[in-house]
Amino acid sequence: MKVVKRSGKYENYNCKKIKKAIAFACEGLDVNPLELEAKFDEILYDGVSTKAIQDNLILHSKNLASPISPDWLLVSGRLATMNRWNETRSYDKPFLELYKEFRKDGTWSHKNFDKYTDEEIEIIGNLIIKERDLQHTIASVETAESKYLNGNECIQHIFIGNAMLYASVESRSNRLHYVEKYYENLSKLDFSLASPQLMNMRKGLNNASCFIIAPSDNLESIYNNFKNTAMISKSGGGLGFYAGYIRAKGSKLMGESGASGGVIPMIKVFNDTLVYVNQAGKRKGAGTVALPIWHNDILDFLDIQTEVGDPRNKSFDIQPQVCFYDLFFEMLQENKLQSWFTFCPHEIKDVLGVVMPEQYNEDFVNAYSLAVQAYKDGKLKVVTEHTINDLWKHYLMVFFERGRPYATFIDKINRDNPNKHDGVILCGNLCQESFSNTRPDEYAHTCSLASLVVGRIPVQELSEKAALLTRLLNAGMEITKTPTNESSNHVRDYRTIGVGIQGMADILAREWKTYDNLEFITEVAERIQYGCVSESINMAKEYSEYPKFKGSRWDVGDIFDEYRANSVCEDLDWLRLKAECKQWGIYNSQMTSPAPNTSTSLFMMASAGFMPHYADYFYEDNKNGKTPVSSMYLKENPIFYANSIGYFKQYSLTKAVGAAQKFVDTGISAEYVLDRNIHNTVAKDIDTLLKSAWENGNKTVYYLRTIKQGESLAKTSDICASCSG
Repeated sequence: MKVVKRSGKYENYNCKKIKKAIAFACEGLDVNPLELEAKFDEILYDGVSTKAIQDNLILHSKNLASPISPDWLLVSGRLATMNRWNETRSYDKPFLELYKEFRKDGTWSHKNFDKYTDEEIEIIGNLIIKERDLQHTIASVETAESKYLNGNECIQHIFIGNAMLYASVESRSNRLHYVEKYYENLSKLDFSLASPQLMNMRKGLNNASCFIIAPSDNLESIYNNFKNTAMISKSGGGLGFYAGYIRAKGSKLMGESGASGGVIPMIKVFNDTLVYVNQAGKRKGAGTVALPIWHNDILDFLDIQTEVGDPRNKSFDIQPQVCFYDLFFEMLQENKLQSWFTFCPHEIKDVLGVVMPEQYNEDFVNAYSLAVQAYKDGKLKVVTEHTINDLWKHYLMVFFERGRPYATFIDKINRDNPNKHDGVILCGNLCQESFSNTRPDEYAHTCSLASLVVGRIPVQELSEKAALLTRLLNAGMEITKTPTNESSNHVRDYRTIGVGIQGMADILAREWKTYDNLEFITEVAERIQYGCVSESINMAKEYSEYPKFKGSRWDVGDIFDEYRANSVCEDLDWLRLKAECKQWGIYNSQMTSPAPNTSTSLFMMASAGFMPHYADYFYEDNKNGKTPVSSMYLKENPIFYANSIGYFKQYSLTKAVGAAQKFVDTGISAEYVLDRNIHNTVAKDIDTLLKSAWENGNKTVYYLRTIKQGESLAKTSDICASCSG
């Protein structure tokens, strides 16, 4: 019998070669190679290709995997990796030769690669450990091949190429040192980069993940921001769009009363722009639109994805978001039958001189009271009076049915804002973990994300790892290609980055803790924040403070007092950092943003983000069919992983989010699941969840999934995969 090699040549079938490949893939793992050997003769025929044999071995090893035999996923991953090696032959060449090929064919087109000499590239080539490709499961390899690998790259080339670019901003004397440090942490899977960095960086494109834009209430600004939407989506960013400045339906337009169509038609254009301009063909465009609860178009906005109303006004491809104020919840608790008024921001500004979107906390209470009185005095016309509980129930109904709109607690966000001396935070980003000052036509919130894979890092090393990741992200922001002028302005003045937590469930499983161990959760967040702040102060010494530092909470020092008051780590000296920050400043305005990390968690073989895992063992849908995925410490602690997110009383998880939020200077992406197969869920549970999130100091609620009886929970979401994931 003959087999066809990849070169097209025929040779005699030799079972020893197949057995050798199986033995190589199974080496050191808790599997029996004979189980796989028993399968391969099922697919043999004269003229079969060696690739077909390899593909079938991959399939059979996938099928042998189970919750009690998860190592078969590594066997399958190794076989797929061997496929990649054989197809590309990239490791067969000296690295300098491969590097020049990548530069010539555009695989590596970032201009900063030119900073390295041939001699340095040869040294860098010696750092590459190709065997680290073999630590990836089949789900990890398939994710890399479908999303991250370009041209003839193998996985280690992603890591070494990105490490070279991050280190390229360093002085020549330090450059190779940082290439090695970055490569070690990336290739050992301690650092998880966001998708734009994995996909775009080596090509010289944008590597920032999160953006928020806000149009002013005029046609030029609105259409300029549609263009910005297209440019950001094209560059691979997930987008937040704040609509709170736009005049409400029925407001004056060009002097004509009742002429304005409100925010809904504008949102439709935003929606369709995201559909048309996808993320370089690799992912769908994705964005969230935010509207404050005081805006007079709020009822139409709540129904923007329901079956109620004109279908031409629906926008099914965006993620709606409602910005709630403390006053709303306080009034709801005080007397749920009292009135809540909604207004037109244009009319309030025109009549009262108040820019309503820029008010929060006490200023918002005063502005809202002023607007209510002006309405009662007959000065405001575009106003609706609601029974506050009816409006809340309308939101709950839509949230229960669709899992959205997101809830953003805008007063809490702005109270904690390190830069409240220089502006306001208007809303959350696509995944509800990243936000900073945004100003129409001047600043577009821009943030680059990466996460610590905390399940692989000893607790006492979290600060050290966070410090290095802070430096890495700053390097990435320095060399990114920002998609708009407003984004460039934001990067220049705020230097916002987001170090995240990938796999909080995994570190809890490893340490035999649970989500009820709030002090431990706080410790993890505190050690990460401490490392980030420490390195950012060091970078301010080395370079400069961020331009908007003066007058910030970092400068005033109250943020350090807050950290010290909440500290659970006796070995961390926040007072020392406060003194150093006062002397040197700090390089970044914000540094921590635990993101959902959906597709990157598959690549990193970790649980996704901060929240509990979706399942101990599940199947991921992709172009290759259903691929099994196992949890990091399933063999060591199966009891922990048996309690997936659906088993929790969801309101109890808001305590865990609040425990970590004490040491997260932006937000935490927190999605929730109501599983009717486990709990008898009623609408009251959603009311309790959202109020608990507000009461426990959460800044946002991402989305909600309600699982009906007889249905199961799917693992992934295109939402988070479109931004950080």
